[in-house]
Amino acid sequence: MGLFRSTKQIFRILRDTNDNRALERQRNIDKVYQLVLNNEIQNINIRNITTMNQKFNALVFKDKLNYYLGYRFINLKGFNSFGFKDDVDLIFCDKKYQVIETYSNFKPNKVTEYFKNGAVVYVLAKNMNKYLDIKIKDIIKISK
Repeated sequence: MGLFRSTKQIFRILRDTNDNRALERQRNIDKVYQLVLNNEIQNINIRNITTMNQKFNALVFKDKLNYYLGYRFINLKGFNSFGFKDDVDLIFCDKKYQVIETYSNFKPNKVTEYFKNGAVVYVLAKNMNKYLDIKIKDIIKISK
């Protein structure tokens, strides 16, 4: 009987920690941050996307992206626009938040190249790279 109780308690602890992780993920999904470009806060809201399910719900089959809303993909080294209906602008950053590559008017159903030192990808509405004047080696972060 002692072995059964201890096993039951272990599974209860594991379930509770998984529930806490799920709640934390849900809180992070709902958070909206401001885009910071070279220490200047821009009027663009950024949402974090960490899973393919979130990407599908947020971006795939949307008619148009709003100019005041963008998305940040964490831990990506490449990007595909399968299922998109409109062009987007992509910004690849490394671990130090420095821009390493930009794509303007990235077409639907295309794939970018693989960036070995890529860490974060920002997806913005088309022509936002030109509007914000984003260049290589700029610093892009989000405000907390």
